Amino acid sequence: METILYITDLHVGAHVGELAGVFDRAPAYKWRVIEIELARSLRPLGELVRQWKPAGCIMEGSHVRGQDPEHAFEGIPVVYLDPDPQTAASARHTVVNDAGDIARWAAKELARSEPASFAYFGWCTPTVWSVERERVFADAVRSATGKAAAVFGEDWEIGDTLGVQRRLVDFLAPLPKPVGIFAVNDYAAVQVTEACRQAGWTCPKDFTLVSVDNEEMHCESAEPTITSIEQDFRGGGRMCADLLAELIANPGLPPKHEKFGPVRLVRRQSSRSFKVYDPRITRAVERIRRDATTGITSADILAEIPLSRRLAERRFLAATGKTILQEIQDVRFQKVCELLLTDVPIGHIAGRCGLNSDSFLKRFFKARTGMTLREWRKAHTGGVKS
Repeated sequence: METILYITDLHVGAHVGELAGVFDRAPAYKWRVIEIELARSLRPLGELVRQWKPAGCIMEGSHVRGQDPEHAFEGIPVVYLDPDPQTAASARHTVVNDAGDIARWAAKELARSEPASFAYFGWCTPTVWSVERERVFADAVRSATGKAAAVFGEDWEIGDTLGVQRRLVDFLAPLPKPVGIFAVNDYAAVQVTEACRQAGWTCPKDFTLVSVDNEEMHCESAEPTITSIEQDFRGGGRMCADLLAELIANPGLPPKHEKFGPVRLVRRQSSRSFKVYDPRITRAVERIRRDATTGITSADILAEIPLSRRLAERRFLAATGKTILQEIQDVRFQKVCELLLTDVPIGHIAGRCGLNSDSFLKRFFKARTGMTLREWRKAHTGGVKS
Protein backbone atom coordinates (compact mmCIF):
# COMPACT_ATOMS: atom_id res chain seq x y z
CA MET A 1 0.00 0.00 0.00
CA GLU A 2 1.46 3.35 -1.07
CA THR A 3 1.52 6.42 1.17
CA ILE A 4 0.06 9.71 -0.06
CA LEU A 5 0.56 12.94 1.87
CA TYR A 6 -2.28 15.46 2.01
CA ILE A 7 -0.57 18.69 3.12
CA THR A 8 -2.69 21.58 4.40
CA ASP A 9 -2.40 24.64 6.61
CA LEU A 10 -5.09 23.44 9.06
CA HIS A 11 -7.85 20.84 9.14
CA VAL A 12 -10.68 23.36 8.94
CA GLY A 13 -13.42 24.60 6.61
CA ALA A 14 -13.17 23.57 2.98
CA HIS A 15 -10.07 21.49 3.73
CA VAL A 16 -12.21 18.92 5.54
CA GLY A 17 -14.43 18.26 2.52
CA GLU A 18 -11.48 18.18 0.13
CA LEU A 19 -9.65 15.65 2.29
CA ALA A 20 -12.82 13.54 2.44
CA GLY A 21 -12.83 13.45 -1.35
CA VAL A 22 -9.25 12.16 -1.38
CA PHE A 23 -10.22 9.44 1.12
CA ASP A 24 -13.13 8.49 -1.18
CA ARG A 25 -10.62 7.54 -3.87
CA ALA A 26 -7.97 5.99 -1.60
CA PRO A 27 -9.35 2.39 -1.54
CA ALA A 28 -9.47 2.16 -5.33
CA TYR A 29 -5.85 3.27 -5.63
CA LYS A 30 -4.70 1.24 -2.59
CA TRP A 31 -3.43 4.36 -0.84
CA ARG A 32 -2.78 5.14 2.77
CA VAL A 33 -3.52 8.87 3.08
CA ILE A 34 -1.66 10.84 5.77
CA GLU A 35 -2.74 14.40 6.57
CA ILE A 36 -0.04 16.90 7.56
CA GLU A 37 -1.13 20.24 9.07
CA LEU A 38 1.73 22.67 8.54
CA ALA A 39 0.45 25.15 11.14
CA ARG A 40 0.74 22.44 13.82
CA SER A 41 4.02 20.92 12.71
CA LEU A 42 7.37 21.86 14.23
CA ARG A 43 9.25 20.13 11.42
CA PRO A 44 10.10 21.64 7.99
CA LEU A 45 8.14 20.31 5.05
CA GLY A 46 11.16 18.65 3.46
CA GLU A 47 11.88 16.66 6.61
CA LEU A 48 8.28 15.45 6.83
CA VAL A 49 8.32 14.33 3.21
CA ARG A 50 11.59 12.44 3.69
CA GLN A 51 10.17 10.74 6.79
CA TRP A 52 7.04 9.42 5.06
CA LYS A 53 8.60 8.69 1.64
CA PRO A 54 5.26 9.15 -0.15
CA ALA A 55 4.43 7.98 -3.63
CA GLY A 56 2.77 11.36 -4.20
CA CYS A 57 1.51 14.50 -2.47
CA ILE A 58 -1.48 16.80 -2.60
CA MET A 59 -0.55 20.31 -1.53
CA GLU A 60 -3.69 22.13 -0.36
CA GLY A 61 -3.79 25.86 0.28
CA SER A 62 -1.83 28.91 -0.66
CA HIS A 63 1.21 28.78 1.60
CA VAL A 64 4.24 26.59 2.07
CA ARG A 65 5.49 28.84 4.89
CA GLY A 66 8.36 30.33 2.90
CA GLN A 67 9.79 26.97 1.87
CA ASP A 68 10.58 25.89 -1.68
CA PRO A 69 8.02 23.19 -2.49
CA GLU A 70 10.00 21.79 -5.41
CA HIS A 71 13.00 21.26 -3.13
CA ALA A 72 10.81 19.85 -0.35
CA PHE A 73 9.13 17.29 -2.61
CA GLU A 74 12.39 16.26 -4.32
CA GLY A 75 10.79 15.12 -7.56
CA ILE A 76 7.80 13.39 -5.92
CA PRO A 77 4.57 13.77 -7.98
CA VAL A 78 2.50 16.65 -6.59
CA VAL A 79 -0.95 18.07 -7.31
CA TYR A 80 -1.68 21.57 -5.99
CA LEU A 81 -5.21 22.16 -4.69
CA ASP A 82 -6.43 25.79 -4.69
CA PRO A 83 -2.92 27.29 -4.62
CA ASP A 84 -1.89 30.91 -5.08
CA PRO A 85 -0.18 31.99 -8.34
CA GLN A 86 3.33 31.70 -6.89
CA THR A 87 2.70 28.07 -5.98
CA ALA A 88 0.61 27.35 -9.08
CA ALA A 89 3.30 27.83 -11.70
CA SER A 90 2.16 26.90 -15.20
CA ALA A 91 4.41 23.83 -15.18
CA ARG A 92 2.53 22.23 -12.28
CA HIS A 93 -0.67 20.23 -11.98
CA THR A 94 -3.48 22.11 -10.26
CA VAL A 95 -7.11 21.74 -9.20
CA VAL A 96 -8.91 24.98 -8.31
CA ASN A 97 -12.44 26.13 -7.54
CA ASP A 98 -14.27 27.78 -10.42
CA ALA A 99 -14.46 31.34 -9.08
CA GLY A 100 -16.12 32.57 -12.25
CA ASP A 101 -18.97 30.09 -12.15
CA ILE A 102 -19.62 30.94 -8.50
CA ALA A 103 -19.82 34.67 -9.31
CA ARG A 104 -22.28 34.05 -12.15
CA TRP A 105 -24.54 32.04 -9.83
CA ALA A 106 -24.46 34.91 -7.32
CA ALA A 107 -25.31 37.53 -9.93
CA LYS A 108 -28.22 35.47 -11.22
CA GLU A 109 -29.65 34.93 -7.74
CA LEU A 110 -29.40 38.59 -6.76
CA ALA A 111 -30.91 39.76 -10.06
CA ARG A 112 -34.10 37.79 -9.28
CA SER A 113 -35.22 40.47 -6.81
CA GLU A 114 -34.34 43.33 -9.20
CA PRO A 115 -32.22 45.42 -6.78
CA ALA A 116 -31.65 49.10 -7.50
CA SER A 117 -27.87 48.62 -7.24
CA PHE A 118 -25.25 45.92 -6.77
CA ALA A 119 -22.16 45.65 -4.58
CA TYR A 120 -19.27 43.24 -4.00
CA PHE A 121 -17.48 42.68 -0.69
CA GLY A 122 -14.27 40.72 -1.22
CA TRP A 123 -11.80 38.96 1.03
CA CYS A 124 -9.59 40.81 3.51
CA THR A 125 -6.65 40.62 1.10
CA PRO A 126 -6.81 40.49 -2.72
CA THR A 127 -6.46 36.74 -3.26
CA VAL A 128 -6.77 35.35 -6.78
CA TRP A 129 -10.16 33.77 -6.11
CA SER A 130 -11.56 36.94 -4.53
CA VAL A 131 -10.38 39.14 -7.39
CA GLU A 132 -11.73 36.69 -9.96
CA ARG A 133 -15.15 36.56 -8.28
CA GLU A 134 -15.21 40.35 -8.27
CA ARG A 135 -14.38 40.57 -11.98
CA VAL A 136 -16.87 37.97 -13.17
CA PHE A 137 -19.63 39.26 -10.85
CA ALA A 138 -19.21 42.80 -12.20
CA ASP A 139 -19.30 41.51 -15.79
CA ALA A 140 -22.37 39.35 -15.15
CA VAL A 141 -24.27 42.20 -13.48
CA ARG A 142 -23.41 44.60 -16.29
CA SER A 143 -24.43 42.07 -18.93
CA ALA A 144 -27.76 41.21 -17.25
CA THR A 145 -28.83 44.64 -15.99
CA GLY A 146 -26.59 47.27 -17.54
CA LYS A 147 -25.56 48.38 -14.04
CA ALA A 148 -22.09 48.68 -12.54
CA ALA A 149 -21.36 46.82 -9.31
CA ALA A 150 -19.81 48.92 -6.55
CA VAL A 151 -16.72 47.27 -5.04
CA PHE A 152 -15.45 47.54 -1.48
CA GLY A 153 -11.87 47.99 -2.62
CA GLU A 154 -10.01 48.20 0.67
CA ASP A 155 -8.13 45.59 2.66
CA TRP A 156 -9.60 44.78 6.08
CA GLU A 157 -8.56 42.94 9.21
CA ILE A 158 -10.31 39.71 10.24
CA GLY A 159 -9.79 40.60 13.90
CA ASP A 160 -11.32 44.08 13.57
CA THR A 161 -14.95 43.16 12.96
CA LEU A 162 -16.37 46.41 14.37
CA GLY A 163 -14.02 48.44 12.23
CA VAL A 164 -14.86 46.68 8.99
CA GLN A 165 -18.59 46.81 9.76
CA ARG A 166 -18.42 50.60 10.22
CA ARG A 167 -16.55 50.92 6.93
CA LEU A 168 -19.14 48.73 5.24
CA VAL A 169 -21.93 51.04 6.47
CA ASP A 170 -20.09 54.01 4.92
CA PHE A 171 -19.56 52.06 1.70
CA LEU A 172 -23.18 50.91 1.32
CA ALA A 173 -24.95 54.06 2.54
CA PRO A 174 -24.79 56.07 -0.73
CA LEU A 175 -25.97 53.17 -2.92
CA PRO A 176 -29.58 53.13 -4.17
CA LYS A 177 -31.71 50.72 -2.12
CA PRO A 178 -32.25 47.86 -2.20
CA VAL A 179 -28.65 46.80 -2.79
CA GLY A 180 -27.89 43.31 -4.08
CA ILE A 181 -24.70 42.33 -2.27
CA PHE A 182 -22.34 39.49 -3.16
CA ALA A 183 -20.00 38.58 -0.28
CA VAL A 184 -16.93 36.55 -1.13
CA ASN A 185 -17.64 33.94 1.57
CA ASP A 186 -19.84 33.30 4.59
CA TYR A 187 -17.53 34.95 7.10
CA ALA A 188 -17.55 38.12 5.00
CA ALA A 189 -21.33 37.86 4.65
CA VAL A 190 -21.75 37.89 8.43
CA GLN A 191 -19.92 41.23 8.49
CA VAL A 192 -22.41 42.52 5.90
CA THR A 193 -25.46 41.45 7.93
CA GLU A 194 -24.04 43.06 11.07
CA ALA A 195 -23.25 46.28 9.21
CA CYS A 196 -26.79 46.40 7.83
CA ARG A 197 -28.21 45.78 11.30
CA GLN A 198 -26.17 48.65 12.72
CA ALA A 199 -27.44 50.93 9.95
CA GLY A 200 -31.06 49.92 10.61
CA TRP A 201 -31.49 48.33 7.18
CA THR A 202 -33.83 45.39 6.69
CA CYS A 203 -33.92 42.57 4.16
CA PRO A 204 -35.28 42.61 1.47
CA LYS A 205 -36.42 46.24 1.75
CA ASP A 206 -32.88 47.66 1.87
CA PHE A 207 -30.60 44.82 0.80
CA THR A 208 -30.35 41.25 -0.42
CA LEU A 209 -27.26 39.09 0.06
CA VAL A 210 -25.60 36.02 -1.45
CA SER A 211 -22.46 34.36 -0.14
CA VAL A 212 -20.24 31.33 -0.79
CA ASP A 213 -19.35 28.05 1.01
CA ASN A 214 -22.63 27.34 2.89
CA GLU A 215 -21.01 27.01 6.32
CA GLU A 216 -24.14 26.48 8.39
CA MET A 217 -22.70 27.94 11.59
CA HIS A 218 -22.37 31.31 9.86
CA CYS A 219 -25.40 31.13 7.55
CA GLU A 220 -28.00 29.90 10.03
CA SER A 221 -26.99 32.09 12.97
CA ALA A 222 -27.01 35.37 11.02
CA GLU A 223 -29.99 37.70 10.88
CA PRO A 224 -31.24 37.39 8.22
CA THR A 225 -30.09 33.86 7.51
CA ILE A 226 -27.68 33.91 4.57
CA THR A 227 -28.22 32.46 1.11
CA SER A 228 -25.00 30.70 0.15
CA ILE A 229 -23.48 28.83 -2.78
CA GLU A 230 -22.10 25.45 -1.80
CA GLN A 231 -18.90 24.42 -3.54
CA ASP A 232 -18.07 20.85 -4.47
CA PHE A 233 -15.10 20.59 -2.12
CA ARG A 234 -15.43 16.82 -1.88
CA GLY A 235 -15.53 16.57 -5.66
CA GLY A 236 -12.43 18.75 -5.80
CA GLY A 237 -10.66 16.29 -3.51
CA ARG A 238 -11.65 13.41 -5.77
CA MET A 239 -10.35 15.31 -8.81
CA CYS A 240 -7.01 15.81 -7.03
CA ALA A 241 -6.75 12.13 -6.20
CA ASP A 242 -7.54 11.08 -9.77
CA LEU A 243 -5.04 13.55 -11.20
CA LEU A 244 -2.35 12.44 -8.75
CA ALA A 245 -2.94 8.78 -9.63
CA GLU A 246 -2.57 9.67 -13.30
CA LEU A 247 0.62 11.59 -12.58
CA ILE A 248 2.11 8.74 -10.53
CA ALA A 249 1.42 6.33 -13.39
CA ASN A 250 2.81 8.76 -15.96
CA PRO A 251 5.44 11.12 -14.46
CA GLY A 252 5.87 12.84 -17.83
CA LEU A 253 2.20 13.89 -17.97
CA PRO A 254 1.89 17.42 -19.41
CA PRO A 255 0.62 19.97 -16.88
CA LYS A 256 -3.12 19.81 -16.23
CA HIS A 257 -5.26 22.56 -14.69
CA GLU A 258 -8.71 21.40 -13.64
CA LYS A 259 -11.63 23.15 -11.92
CA PHE A 260 -14.46 22.11 -9.64
CA GLY A 261 -17.58 24.21 -9.43
CA PRO A 262 -20.57 24.94 -7.23
CA VAL A 263 -23.08 22.18 -6.58
CA ARG A 264 -26.11 24.04 -5.24
CA LEU A 265 -27.42 27.33 -3.98
CA VAL A 266 -29.05 27.13 -0.54
CA ARG A 267 -31.64 29.88 -0.57
CA ARG A 268 -32.28 31.43 2.81
CA GLN A 269 -33.89 34.63 4.01
CA SER A 270 -31.22 37.01 2.70
CA SER A 271 -32.21 36.56 -0.95
CA ARG A 272 -35.78 35.33 -0.66
CA SER A 273 -38.05 37.60 -2.73
CA PHE A 274 -41.73 38.09 -2.01
CA LYS A 275 -44.54 39.47 -4.15
CA VAL A 276 -45.78 41.37 -1.11
CA TYR A 277 -43.43 41.98 1.81
CA ASP A 278 -44.85 41.11 5.22
CA PRO A 279 -42.41 40.37 8.08
CA ARG A 280 -44.89 37.93 9.64
CA ILE A 281 -44.95 35.89 6.45
CA THR A 282 -41.17 36.15 6.09
CA ARG A 283 -40.76 34.59 9.54
CA ALA A 284 -43.26 31.85 8.65
CA VAL A 285 -41.38 30.98 5.46
CA GLU A 286 -38.12 30.83 7.40
CA ARG A 287 -39.69 28.49 9.97
CA ILE A 288 -40.88 26.22 7.17
CA ARG A 289 -37.44 26.20 5.57
CA ARG A 290 -35.86 25.14 8.83
CA ASP A 291 -38.46 22.72 10.16
CA ALA A 292 -40.51 21.29 7.29
CA THR A 293 -38.59 18.02 7.48
CA THR A 294 -39.47 17.57 11.18
CA GLY A 295 -43.11 16.89 10.38
CA ILE A 296 -44.67 20.31 11.06
CA THR A 297 -48.10 20.99 9.59
CA SER A 298 -49.90 23.99 8.17
CA ALA A 299 -51.70 24.32 11.51
CA ASP A 300 -48.35 24.66 13.30
CA ILE A 301 -47.38 27.55 11.05
CA LEU A 302 -50.77 29.25 11.25
CA ALA A 303 -50.59 29.15 15.03
CA GLU A 304 -47.46 31.32 14.90
CA ILE A 305 -48.83 33.99 12.55
CA PRO A 306 -50.61 36.68 14.63
CA LEU A 307 -53.60 36.86 12.30
CA SER A 308 -56.85 34.99 11.85
CA ARG A 309 -56.44 31.69 10.02
CA ARG A 310 -58.22 32.93 6.92
CA LEU A 311 -56.28 36.19 6.76
CA ALA A 312 -52.97 34.46 7.43
CA GLU A 313 -53.57 32.03 4.56
CA ARG A 314 -54.48 34.90 2.23
CA ARG A 315 -51.41 36.93 3.22
CA PHE A 316 -49.15 33.89 2.77
CA LEU A 317 -50.52 33.19 -0.70
CA ALA A 318 -50.23 36.85 -1.71
CA ALA A 319 -46.61 37.05 -0.57
CA THR A 320 -45.29 33.73 -1.86
CA GLY A 321 -47.68 32.63 -4.59
CA LYS A 322 -48.13 29.34 -2.73
CA THR A 323 -50.23 27.95 0.08
CA ILE A 324 -48.56 27.04 3.36
CA LEU A 325 -48.92 23.33 2.57
CA GLN A 326 -47.35 23.83 -0.87
CA GLU A 327 -44.40 25.63 0.71
CA ILE A 328 -43.92 22.80 3.22
CA GLN A 329 -44.12 20.16 0.50
CA ASP A 330 -41.65 22.07 -1.71
CA VAL A 331 -39.06 22.10 1.07
CA ARG A 332 -39.62 18.39 1.72
CA PHE A 333 -39.27 17.57 -1.97
CA GLN A 334 -35.99 19.49 -2.16
CA LYS A 335 -34.68 17.50 0.81
CA VAL A 336 -35.72 14.21 -0.78
CA CYS A 337 -33.73 15.12 -3.90
CA GLU A 338 -30.70 16.08 -1.83
CA LEU A 339 -30.75 12.73 -0.02
CA LEU A 340 -31.16 10.82 -3.27
CA LEU A 341 -27.83 12.28 -4.39
CA THR A 342 -26.14 10.72 -1.35
CA ASP A 343 -25.67 7.16 -0.10
CA VAL A 344 -28.66 7.34 2.26
CA PRO A 345 -30.80 4.21 1.68
CA ILE A 346 -34.15 4.96 0.06
CA GLY A 347 -35.95 3.29 2.95
CA HIS A 348 -34.55 5.93 5.33
CA ILE A 349 -35.56 8.99 3.33
CA ALA A 350 -39.23 9.44 4.25
CA GLY A 351 -38.52 9.72 7.97
CA ARG A 352 -35.75 12.25 7.38
CA CYS A 353 -38.00 14.48 5.28
CA GLY A 354 -41.06 14.76 7.50
CA LEU A 355 -43.17 12.44 5.35
CA ASN A 356 -45.58 9.98 6.90
CA SER A 357 -44.51 6.73 5.26
CA ASP A 358 -42.48 5.16 2.46
CA SER A 359 -45.63 4.58 0.43
CA PHE A 360 -46.64 8.24 0.73
CA LEU A 361 -43.13 9.27 -0.31
CA LYS A 362 -43.29 7.08 -3.40
CA ARG A 363 -46.64 8.56 -4.49
CA PHE A 364 -45.53 12.10 -3.62
CA PHE A 365 -42.29 11.79 -5.59
CA LYS A 366 -43.82 10.05 -8.62
CA ALA A 367 -46.50 12.76 -8.87
CA ARG A 368 -43.83 15.47 -8.97
CA THR A 369 -41.23 13.88 -11.24
CA GLY A 370 -42.94 11.10 -13.16
CA MET A 371 -40.13 8.83 -11.94
CA THR A 372 -39.60 6.38 -9.12
CA LEU A 373 -37.04 7.22 -6.46
CA ARG A 374 -34.58 4.67 -7.85
CA GLU A 375 -35.06 5.88 -11.43
CA TRP A 376 -34.36 9.46 -10.38
CA ARG A 377 -31.31 8.45 -8.34
CA LYS A 378 -29.90 6.44 -11.24
CA ALA A 379 -30.48 9.31 -13.70
CA HIS A 380 -28.76 11.84 -11.44
CA THR A 381 -25.90 9.80 -9.98
CA GLY A 382 -25.11 7.29 -12.69
CA GLY A 383 -25.91 4.32 -10.52
CA VAL A 384 -28.50 2.73 -8.28
CA LYS A 385 -27.99 2.70 -4.52
CA SER A 386 -30.14 0.77 -2.10
